Amino acid sequence: MKRLIILGLILFVTIGSYAQEKKSPIEGAWKLVYAKWAAFDQTFPALVKGSDIKIWTKEHFAFVGQFKADTMVMDNYGWGTYTLTGNKYTENVVFHADKPSIGKSIKLLLEIKNDTLTQSYPADDNWKLPTKYSTEKYVRVK
Repeated sequence: MKRLIILGLILFVTIGSYAQEKKSPIEGAWKLVYAKWAAFDQTFPALVKGSDIKIWTKEHFAFVGQFKADTMVMDNYGWGTYTLTGNKYTENVVFHADKPSIGKSIKLLLEIKNDTLTQSYPADDNWKLPTKYSTEKYVRVK
């Protein structure tokens, strides 16, 4: 009888471990490998040097990095909450190096192919990108 109870508990724990909530494909850490920003004529890493890491949990995002272009050095950091429905992604900025961004909601379009995540922004209320928009590509940090 004891063996049956122990076997039942082992089976219960094993089944319970498989019943965990499925993670979003963006959860984890990602390293910036390419960027073309609408506000600048320069691209990363061709003309802009530095690095940036972005991390997603179930409900939050955070990023930190630093970029250098010519003699200008820009610290890049921020965090907040997000929602993701299909490829439609909205960041609700709680903290940001660019103070006017705090409290804003930014709509982005996301695409994930294997270990590469591409985000394009800013999308309008109809999820359309303007003629001149920003693109950032990240690879998953293993």
